[in-house]
Amino acid sequence: MSADEKGDAATSTPLTKADVEAIVKQVIKDNPEFVMRTLEDYEVKEQATRISKASQNITKLQDKIEHDPRSPSVGNPKGDVTITEFFDYHCGYCKSFFPEIPKLLSQDKNVRIDFKEFPILRDDSANASRAALAVYNIDPSKYFDYHILLMRSTGDFTDEVLTAKAKQLGIDEDVFTKAFHDPALGKDLENNKELASSLAITGTPALLIGNEFMPGAISFDTLKSKVADARDNQKQRSALDKDKKDD
Repeated sequence: MSADEKGDAATSTPLTKADVEAIVKQVIKDNPEFVMRTLEDYEVKEQATRISKASQNITKLQDKIEHDPRSPSVGNPKGDVTITEFFDYHCGYCKSFFPEIPKLLSQDKNVRIDFKEFPILRDDSANASRAALAVYNIDPSKYFDYHILLMRSTGDFTDEVLTAKAKQLGIDEDVFTKAFHDPALGKDLENNKELASSLAITGTPALLIGNEFMPGAISFDTLKSKVADARDNQKQRSALDKDKKDD
């Protein structure tokens, strides 16, 4: 090392945290398009990873997903295609997607919709989910009507609001209050969160259509197409199983 190089090394100082932050900010300022592309590529890869993990685990967790007696469902109990939705009553995308469910049910009499209460957005999201499950435990036939009331609601889900909506369906206030405070509901919500974690579900809405994972809200045409795909896959699996038995 030359004398000049020794001098430079002796007088140089390590970068501080502030120096590094300033450099990063300058890079972002000078290269905004590159930074955005990098972030978009990362998000695409992350979503692909989540979809792959979910798809791999759907078959393994089929019973927990589709055959939990404490999970509300509507449609044909013996339908050949089950759609499972993880949702939050404060989720704007869930609310925008919601009308597609009754529309599908009116057109396809051989599907079943399974609802997984997944309150993750706000503190009172859990209140809404507990209230909906309470209604289900009181009278399963009134769950979907209550679900509709909550999906169409805006504002906070206070005890007063949730009780008033239950009374709209003819549910006694005292009966509702007792059911709402059932400790078992907390376990139900925790089980849903554990199931969502196993499926790499981190946001709402999240749809499982047959063995396919669909993150985010989708159009009605896409929903119908995915149901048709699931139905075709089911027929193919049934045919293969029949062939194996015949052999």
